[in-house]
Amino acid sequence: MTSVVIVSAILALLITGFLVFRVLRSYSMKHNPVDYPLDQFTKLNLQERSDLFVGKEVTSRVISEDHQRK
Repeated sequence: MTSVVIVSAILALLITGFLVFRVLRSYSMKHNPVDYPLDQFTKLNLQERSDLFVGKEVTSRVISEDHQRK
């Protein structure tokens, strides 16, 4: 009975260690981006400059005469 518990505990530790290793490795890859030479493989040529306003929000308020007297 105790040998089954020991084997189960060892197996659980191995699986847990493997999963922790995989998670840490995936996060380390996300924080170290690949250095891609954009200057060599891209080209951007802007010919025109213009500003476009997509939307305009106007807030208005009507002040009644009662508020002006106070």
